Formats: sequence, C-alpha cells, structure tokens
Amino acid sequence: MTKPKLTVIEGGLAASIDKRPKYFLSAYVTDTRLMGVLAVHACWKIPYGDELSDFHQFFYIDCEEMGLETYKSFLDSDPSEIEMAEQALVGGLGASKIEISERQLMGLLTEYRLFNENHKLPLPEKYEEYRFLIEPETILTPEESHILMKLICGEIRSDYQTINYFLMRCFGRDYTGAAYLSEGKFPLDLYDNYRQATFCKNVIDKDASYVDGATAYMCESLIEMNNCYETVISRVVVRGLKIVDFEHCSGFAVSSAEAAMMLSKPEFVTVYEVLLSEQDMDENIGELTITLNTVMSVHDNGRLFMAFKPSNSHVDSRIFRLSNDVRGIYFLTDYSQLIMAAYSLIEIQTLERKLAACPLAPFLMATAKYEFKEPVLFEFINSDFEDFEDFLEAIKDD
Repeated sequence: MTKPKLTVIEGGLAASIDKRPKYFLSAYVTDTRLMGVLAVHACWKIPYGDELSDFHQFFYIDCEEMGLETYKSFLDSDPSEIEMAEQALVGGLGASKIEISERQLMGLLTEYRLFNENHKLPLPEKYEEYRFLIEPETILTPEESHILMKLICGEIRSDYQTINYFLMRCFGRDYTGAAYLSEGKFPLDLYDNYRQATFCKNVIDKDASYVDGATAYMCESLIEMNNCYETVISRVVVRGLKIVDFEHCSGFAVSSAEAAMMLSKPEFVTVYEVLLSEQDMDENIGELTITLNTVMSVHDNGRLFMAFKPSNSHVDSRIFRLSNDVRGIYFLTDYSQLIMAAYSLIEIQTLERKLAACPLAPFLMATAKYEFKEPVLFEFINSDFEDFEDFLEAIKDD
C-alpha cells in the first residue's frame, strides 16, 4: 500500500505551542496494521489567547520501511480543513477508526519513534510539536502491546485472509506482523531478499495434505520489485486461523507483458464534459474530494481522484489483487473533461449515481461510455494527449 499524498492547507501554529499544556480529548488509529500502514489522529485542547482551542495532530506510519513518516497539525482550523486532511490520510486505507487511550497513543508513537531510530530514519518535521508524546518514552507492557495489536489488526475471519495478510507481511519483511499471524516455530524470513516488494496478486489452492487438523495450501504470488516481476510458489499450513508452517517451494521471473496479462481485468469508462470555467471548478474541487469520498493526486494533465472501498474485504479472497481495494477513479483533465472508470458494470453504475447526486452534477454532461477488455485510463493519464477520444483514436489505429 502506497503512502497517500496530502494536499491540505496547514493550519497556523504558534511557535511556542510545544510549551503550552495539552488536555487530551480523543484519539484513534486505523485497523490497518496488517496492510502495513497506520494512520493516527489525536485531538487536544490547549490554551490559546483567552480560550481553549482545538489542536489536531495527524500521523502516518509505514510499518514496513519508513516508520513514523508524516506529521500534520492544525490549530482552530475550519472543520472542512480537518475533514480534507483526514480524507487525504485515511480515505485510501479501507479502515475502521479504533478509539485508543492517551497511553496507547503514546505507546504506539514511541514504538515507531524507536523503529525510526533503529533504522536510522529521520522523524517528520515539527518534532517540537509532538515531542511531548514520545519524551519520555511510553513503553507498553507485553499485555498492553497485545491488546493494542489486536485493535490495530482487526478481526481475522478466514484462512484466505490469514494467508494473504501473512504473505504480504513476509514479502514486506514485516516480521512483527507475520508473527502475529503465526503459531509455532518456523522461519518467517524466507523472503528477506525482497526489498520494497509489492504483493500484486495471490492465488490460493488447497493442498491434498492435512496435518493434525490443519489445512495446507499452495500459493502462487505475483511480486513486483524494482520494476521486475516474479512468481513465487509457497506452501502454508493453517490451523485455527494461524499459520503453523511455511515453506518456499519455487519461483521464476515473468516479463512485464506476462504480469500485465495476469493482472488484467475489464474497465468501464464514462466521459463527461465539464460546463464550468477552470476557476469555478477549482473553487468547487472539494466536492470531488469530500462528497465522493476520494483521495486526490496531481498529474501533468489533470487531477486524479481515487475512490476506495470502505474496508479491506478484498484480502478475504482465494484470488487476491492489490488493486481490488479501488472502487473507482475520477480523472479531471485540464481541458474540461471528467473521465470516470471502474472495474465492473455494477461499480460504474454506482459511481454514476453518486456523481448524479453531487452538487457538481448540473455542470457535467455525459458524452460517451466505453467498455475495455483491459484498463486504459492510466495509459491516457500518462500520455501526452489532452482529449480522451483523441487518445482512443490513436490507440485504435495502433
């Protein structure tokens, strides 16, 4: 899972904020530990002027590589500003927000401050604002750590979910996460040579063998690392939703073309003409972010809005695809086109209904609908074309 790009405007903070008392109001963490990332939000009251003001802190944690990576803060900001910050950070995680105590908050942030220290990683800027959370260190007891880990990992419901999360953690070299899903003594670091690997796809099939009431599975995983692809075959044994044995069977390189075929799926596209001026659209761009529950990123020829599914239920599947957490895509070009895409007919119809209920709907006119055997929208985004129909004519000629 990739780090979201925050596009919010920071609230103004006084230079002396680190010296002011802070009164804890609430905090939450996402239950996405097994996806390899966490988002944290803490809210405080602090004396500011003659009143107590709201102070919001957001943290983004990469549990695999980068540790405590991003920090944003807001003092007495407009609620819409806080909402946009939260959407940018949490919107793409498929997360539930789990309420935690002040001690759990401090223990979690201490853990990843130490992670950064052990891996020689810098902490986010404005350390003085969140120093009070990690100095002095809050070290949770083993029992407290286990309770917090259960909260941030969410509920495991099936063997498929256990296996997909376990292999994802192993390829991410996140052995704390892998150990949480394991029971017994066997090596977890069989894939330690994979660095910054992406777990793109996994296909699970039952093996014929059973051991002491456990079930064995053969897994075919498609991994991407440094723009190269590899298929890796693993055998895992599950008992009581825990991995009790694990072995690497084989692996072989696959070409980019072969990987594209393995990851291919249909794409449904609806094209709209935007009937607003560029300035008016810029002033109302928040409607595409907040109303449609999307995460925005900026590209050379427009802005991309990703709508994610509300949970990570796609992990609970015999055939796992990393991209199956995406509900749909909106791409607003710099040339007055809004292009919407989804990977099933039901999903594109759902997106069309949501867009029709959006305040921007009266200023959008549908001009075309397409069904493609494989995704093309990202090819258009990365092309030099300004108009989607012109792009389609070009690739049709090719």
